[in-house]
Amino acid sequence: MKITELYSYKSQNQIWRILISSSEKLLIETRNINSKEVFFNCFHVFNGQKIFGNLQLEEKFWIGIEAFYNDIILFHKFAKPDMPGHKEIIAFDINSQNVLWKNDKYTFQFVLNDLVYCYVQMFDSRKFFALDLKTGSEIENLDEDFNRINELKKRSEDEYSYNDYIFPLKFDGKAEIAVRNIIEEKIKDIDIVGDVEYNVYGNLLLTSFHSKTSGESLMNQLHAIEIDSGKEIFSKVLNSSLNAFVPDSFFVYKNLLFTLREKNELIVYKLG
Repeated sequence: MKITELYSYKSQNQIWRILISSSEKLLIETRNINSKEVFFNCFHVFNGQKIFGNLQLEEKFWIGIEAFYNDIILFHKFAKPDMPGHKEIIAFDINSQNVLWKNDKYTFQFVLNDLVYCYVQMFDSRKFFALDLKTGSEIENLDEDFNRINELKKRSEDEYSYNDYIFPLKFDGKAEIAVRNIIEEKIKDIDIVGDVEYNVYGNLLLTSFHSKTSGESLMNQLHAIEIDSGKEIFSKVLNSSLNAFVPDSFFVYKNLLFTLREKNELIVYKLG
């Protein structure tokens, strides 16, 4: 199996979040903690063609992503800075690169079949509503029907399948014997810190681990090894100097390998 670099994205800021929409667009959120700014970058996932870069909304920092549904990003603000509570819904169309609508009355719950389900917080309960994804118009008042909301939320979760993804697993010695033997042989003479992570794509074992360098810092490496032959076909240092173990430095979407390098660079490879 071949591993070929397709494209990369590098920022002066830290990559904070990576999302892929059902329409196969790639969204990268970057943040600068010092200047308190957040930027959003969007690409076609299979070729890296840019849709937009370094997008900022009116709120420059206290804003985040609720969902990336088809070609619409649903943003939220925070009820209070440095607090996790969300408020407001902002719908942004990546094609026109315009805000379609925003509403500070509702808080996002989930999205299903082009409807945004949200709620208004009451004193001791919540009232639920369904809004049109593209206009923000109220389509349905579900009042306090928690049973229906829970049913619809389950449908929303089922609709967004993670079957096309392969995420790192923690190596605990319970992997199939061929995988276990390769990993144990690979790390036997290395001073490992934190978890060894791995997963399998076809005949390919992907494994990532952190080891101590000559100083006090840690180095994170990713290796790709053919399971049947034991041949290593790919090896990259993803982080050369870390202060602590950082998990989830890679994942696979369909036949694409996504790697996060030095916290500010995303490199995408084609598998096969």
